[in-house]
Amino acid sequence: MKRKIFIILILTLIGFSLFTGYIIFSNLKLILHDSISARANNTREGFSYLISQEKLRISNTTIDYANWTDMGERGVRRKDKNWLRENLDPWIRRNFGYELVILVKSNGEIISKGISPDVPIKELISTDGTIKSGFYLSDNKVIIYSSSGVFDNSGENFYNAYLILGKIIDEKMLLNWKNIIQADIVLAAGNTIYSTNPSINIAKIEDYGYKGGYIVVKVPIIENAIEIASFYLYKYDSALHNVYRTFLISTFLSISLSLLVAIMLLRFFIARIFVPLDILKNRVESFKEGKYDLIIDIRGDEEIRDLAKSFKELISKITERESELESAKLRAQQISYTDELTSIPNRRYMEEYISQLINSKKEFSIVFLDLDGFKKVNDILGHQRGDELLHNIAKWFKKNLREEDMVVSRYGGDEFCLIFVGADKERAEYILQRLYKNFHEEDFFKEEIPISFSYGIASYPKDGSSMYELLNLADKRMYQMKQNKS
Repeated sequence: MKRKIFIILILTLIGFSLFTGYIIFSNLKLILHDSISARANNTREGFSYLISQEKLRISNTTIDYANWTDMGERGVRRKDKNWLRENLDPWIRRNFGYELVILVKSNGEIISKGISPDVPIKELISTDGTIKSGFYLSDNKVIIYSSSGVFDNSGENFYNAYLILGKIIDEKMLLNWKNIIQADIVLAAGNTIYSTNPSINIAKIEDYGYKGGYIVVKVPIIENAIEIASFYLYKYDSALHNVYRTFLISTFLSISLSLLVAIMLLRFFIARIFVPLDILKNRVESFKEGKYDLIIDIRGDEEIRDLAKSFKELISKITERESELESAKLRAQQISYTDELTSIPNRRYMEEYISQLINSKKEFSIVFLDLDGFKKVNDILGHQRGDELLHNIAKWFKKNLREEDMVVSRYGGDEFCLIFVGADKERAEYILQRLYKNFHEEDFFKEEIPISFSYGIASYPKDGSSMYELLNLADKRMYQMKQNKS
């Protein structure tokens, strides 16, 4: 009888231990899955933001060069080869690192192509002349590109031509991205593999997974509903590795201990195991909702404490990585608002800043300013000296407009925009007359080429209620001043 009772007791404890092991396995598996999913989503979002910023940077450069009267007149209509070499290719290729630099007419006639890869031009442009960005796979090489119709400085006269700029995504670009998101990157394009870590093999996953201490995330490149290539992101996470190891240890020990413990002590172990796990599970649920400031002080067996400790380390790592991603995002945003040539705010920053002022109903004046004689600098001294002059003039405006309520930005080409917050047209005119006088006393370079500027002023709300009304009026008044000079 005792033997039968003992056998029944053993079988009961084995069944209970298996049941306990299953419950623990299910709970810990859920914790691991939710942690991996949250981390994978953060990694994917950070990388997707980098891609969007790269597209935006190429688009801004394309727009700056495409909305240029000289590009239309001298590049498209005259097909001036010397001008194209000095201003388009190899100038853009050498200074911006673009491998794809193509100027083409609407009828398919290629004006300038250089050593650009062969691409189906019609697939890379919008027939209405608007900006288009995306990816293209050429000879197992992924190209990130942007195209725009060629217009004059005002953006109204279309020259029936398109400018296409693009970069080939190679190991160098992937290494730059790796330094930002702190993850190895593998690009699978056709039969070619680009990788920041040659020792990594591509994991065959559809979305994301966890392999050998790495969270692996797949980011496909979709163009026209077709997957042309894929990025694979490998984020090493030691905290998750410790959680996985603790998961195995905890499952084994819970089953082993349950075989040695008397039935009277089962409630004790339930309190010691299940309650902490429920608490930890509740912490995971809060973590999924974005609540990272969790107090994880769980009492229980050593294994549960180790698991809680590992989870706490996981939260700390994720918080640290998110902080790094946020810093990278802010740096990328700052770059997108800065003109690369002059290092002052660009057109995008200026337009958003004006919209904010209008929304807040603040009085301000816009000054639209265009350099006189700048074309002679480019024609006589070359494009490089012209760029140096633009940089020096931008630096001069910043030096002479130091007040916090005065902003200077480059609108495009040799055009600048000044914003005076809290100033009406009369106050702005007074400031411009002082600047105009000081400008002509400045020696920007040794060559005797006279440089001046014409300007037009429009004030909010007196002259208009929208940004475009103000800019158009300031532009019109600027051209009136230019005509009066001639």
